[in-house]
Amino acid sequence: MTRIGFIGVGEIASAMVEGLAASEAKTDLEIFLSPRNAARASRLADSLESATICQSNQDVVDRSDLIVLAVLPQQTDSVLDVLDIPVAKTLVSAVAGVATDRLADHLPHSPTIVRIIPLPAVRERKGVTAVFPADDAVEELLSHLGGSVTAEDETMFSTLSAVTATMSAHFAFLQTITAWLVDRGWNEADADHFIRGQFVGLGTTLAQTDDPIHDLVAAHETPGGLNEMFNHEWMDEANRNSLTESLDHVFARVTGPTED
Repeated sequence: MTRIGFIGVGEIASAMVEGLAASEAKTDLEIFLSPRNAARASRLADSLESATICQSNQDVVDRSDLIVLAVLPQQTDSVLDVLDIPVAKTLVSAVAGVATDRLADHLPHSPTIVRIIPLPAVRERKGVTAVFPADDAVEELLSHLGGSVTAEDETMFSTLSAVTATMSAHFAFLQTITAWLVDRGWNEADADHFIRGQFVGLGTTLAQTDDPIHDLVAAHETPGGLNEMFNHEWMDEANRNSLTESLDHVFARVTGPTED
């Protein structure tokens, strides 16, 4: 049995546990949950027969081989400072923007540290999770949640962290298109319904093909057609540069002195 502990049972930890509970690996897992969010921990424990709510965070550490740290960045230091994590354990940090050396400063016994960026889609076992450094046990775990990509170094890992900041902007793009329809007379419910139907199909395309994304662009427009017109007019050099600049700003924040 693989023993996995979760310190912090917020949205990302919940998505990971629920994904594992629905995977073929569930019979080979023992999951230990921190008790702080009692209602959510209880619901997660009910979803997986081998899940247990522990008495404390230290109890999670003592009973687990892999310890997933899933707390808010500003809570990281205070949570780690009261834990005794032996060298034989592996701390899997899902904390956004907290670098390995900062984590190590609070781990005097020098356990293995692996950083990950799990996304909400791990709940459906369709999330591709960023990993640094390579670790067979962690990558095996993530294979049941949609797979992983491993960064060569922490800077490369941070580039993946930066691009995860684009998710709400994706929905804001759809919101703006929906608002355009409303401004031209559609009621919001019908406009929302139509746009959801249009873009859910594109998500299915991403899920069901391995074609490079630049090929998908060409596949969804015909020369001289409306899609090509809109793409070339809206995603012009100025907008591409603006998008790149915004990603650079997020990357600078992610790799900043404190990475909070």
